[in-house]
Amino acid sequence: MPATTDVVVVGAGPTGLTAAALLTRRGVRCVVVERHTDPYPLPRAVHLDDEVLRIAQAAGVADEVAAVCEPALGLRLVDGHLRTLLELRRDSAVGTHGWPETNMFDQPDLEWVLRTAQTRHPEITLLSGHEVTGASVRGDGGADVTVRTTQGDGSRTIATRFVLACDGAGSGMRDRIGSRMRDLGFDQHWLVVDVRCERDLTLWPGVHQICAGAESGTFMRIGEHRYRWEFRIPAPVPVTDDEAAARLGPWFPDGDATVVRHTVYSHRAAVADTWRHGPVFLLGDAAHLTPPFIGQGLGAGQRDAVNLAWKISAVLSGRADEHLLDTYQLERRGHVVSAVLGAVVVGRVMAAPSALHPVLRGIARLPNPDPIARRVLSPRLRGGALAGRLSRSPIGAAFPQWIGADGRRSDDLLGSGFAVLGASDDPGFASLVDDVDARRISVGDLPASAAWLARHRLRAAVVRPDRVVLAVVDDRGRFHEPRVFRGRHRRVKFRWVTPLGEATDSTS
Repeated sequence: MPATTDVVVVGAGPTGLTAAALLTRRGVRCVVVERHTDPYPLPRAVHLDDEVLRIAQAAGVADEVAAVCEPALGLRLVDGHLRTLLELRRDSAVGTHGWPETNMFDQPDLEWVLRTAQTRHPEITLLSGHEVTGASVRGDGGADVTVRTTQGDGSRTIATRFVLACDGAGSGMRDRIGSRMRDLGFDQHWLVVDVRCERDLTLWPGVHQICAGAESGTFMRIGEHRYRWEFRIPAPVPVTDDEAAARLGPWFPDGDATVVRHTVYSHRAAVADTWRHGPVFLLGDAAHLTPPFIGQGLGAGQRDAVNLAWKISAVLSGRADEHLLDTYQLERRGHVVSAVLGAVVVGRVMAAPSALHPVLRGIARLPNPDPIARRVLSPRLRGGALAGRLSRSPIGAAFPQWIGADGRRSDDLLGSGFAVLGASDDPGFASLVDDVDARRISVGDLPASAAWLARHRLRAAVVRPDRVVLAVVDDRGRFHEPRVFRGRHRRVKFRWVTPLGEATDSTS
């Protein structure tokens, strides 16, 4: 157990392990503390999208993660007779982020991939079978974290600069910093049954959400011979093996299915009021809880990790002052609330009476309802000093990823830091590019970017390390910066340090 480290990550679930991998690829030392000796063996999350695979790419594990995934076609809302009311397809083999749009998986497989990958990084120390029993903030702004084995052996203290609390819905770290979960008004109870069946059920290869009021349900294929059924129940009461099997009876009249497990979940919608206290940050389920109806629970934690990792790295390396970290909650909270409320809407639609079904069929007849769903799942970042404005500008939106003729993905060309595409002689733009030490990418090296710039009527754009568009120069040569965060009449400035060590103040 190291006596000192740069970052202590509490929790070795997908969010914690991804955050550690993203940090160590930037040279940051991490200690990951996990109560359990092995990954949780039973299925939980089953869906991730192309943006999450892009984050896995940044963490160096995309190919391994993709290998345990099975692409699917999207989401269908169906009535109690399984007739389609509304279909939202996510069937592109190469989505906006350069990976298949819909992917089903078994969470234990994912966690084993992430645990195995951390062994490639000597900067990561994984303390399995350990728990955090205390944390205190030092006078220098760092933290002392007290750790012991789950068997209660002697405690040790690790001195660290930052602590990432990725310890789940029942987060002890959240309680330690005095943060409270704010209820967003959703509480339902569901029986989840995971099934193995050797025969092909010939199901549409996507997620089915059954809109049948109190009889609502969900079913989907999550892998070869693997399926999941979810049934709404009136109360969080234990369900016996026989009761679970009876629920599956209409689907398997011959009894040719094996129940891998069944459990009862209470689905809630809630967001923490405080995501940071000094050096301690909340990520994943420690910061937000979402119903599972649009499959964004795991993805939200991955987005937390990629948003925060590059900022912590910039502060630790001296390239940015600590005010940069104030943008984490400002950017992520509004973004995740959009996804949580989207899941709440779907959950309520499923619980609504059948009188609502004609409305869903009417939406399905619109020319293209899909962009509405995309704005819910991937809104542009707002509210932070590095975030975009509500405008036609792509500032704050995700920069696309393309696959080249040689099979390489464009993020590999952009590198791990800031990148600039196109050119402009605007002094403000040039100053920003220099301040953040952006890698200059020729549109000749990335031909698809020329079409993207033309579509948005831009001459140039700066992209953040997390692939969010930071600033642009339009086709008239006008430089558009992100808005400066204003809170209680104050302005936040970020101090970027050039590679030569000369300090530069830059309002970003």
